[in-house]
Amino acid sequence: MPHQKRAILILLCFYSYLDSDRPIVCCFSYTARTLPRIFVTDYYETSSLCSKPAVVFLTRKGRQVCADPSLPWVNEYVNDLELN
Repeated sequence: MPHQKRAILILLCFYSYLDSDRPIVCCFSYTARTLPRIFVTDYYETSSLCSKPAVVFLTRKGRQVCADPSLPWVNEYVNDLELN
């Protein structure tokens, strides 16, 4: 039994090491304005480890804009991006 625990611990450490090169992006505030849809090229959702859920929109100019996922326009953009 102790060998199994040690093996699991080693695997967990290994996986956390592999994941450590990716920073966790969190949003601490949301945009107050609706972004023009034509400016948005992609999106991703923030990690569940973040204190505030958010959708991050990527713009044509390479900017990242945090948006409230409960807003209708945010859901509309996400659905539109998923279909394209």
